[in-house]
Amino acid sequence: MEGIAKALDLDWGIILTQVIGFLIALWILKLFAWKPLLKMLDDRKQKIAGDIGDAEKIKAEAAKVLDDYKAQLRNIDAEARTRIQESVAEGSKIAAEMREHAREEARQILAKAREDLDRDIAKARVQLRDDVVGMAVKAAEKIIATKLNEAEQRRLLDDFLKEVDKG
Repeated sequence: MEGIAKALDLDWGIILTQVIGFLIALWILKLFAWKPLLKMLDDRKQKIAGDIGDAEKIKAEAAKVLDDYKAQLRNIDAEARTRIQESVAEGSKIAAEMREHAREEARQILAKAREDLDRDIAKARVQLRDDVVGMAVKAAEKIIATKLNEAEQRRLLDDFLKEVDKG
């Protein structure tokens, strides 16, 4: 108990001096620092409010720009699809034209080949006829040039047929 009693034993002079010193310090702070400190806090509050307002404006502008970019991307995407479809259609058209051109060219080549073949066949017939006539004339000359009996005529005829088969 003595410790508690001794602790409660206060020096009222020191306490009074400290209270007076605190009040004087508070009055000096109020006189010289309180208004500037409050002004500085108000300025800071207004600056923060202004910065928040500016940030909201910037955020709104950024959202608008983002929406504009998204719209432009949609337009670009739609335009790209349209161009791709046009290119595919153009490619199909060109492919069809190329196929038709190839078919027409094939028809012309086939017609020319048929004409050439018909001409070659006609030449071959003329040549064959000329060869047969020539061989017939030669056979007739041989028959006429020699007086032949029936066996000799058969032998010459067989020779002539062999020559025809070879040629």
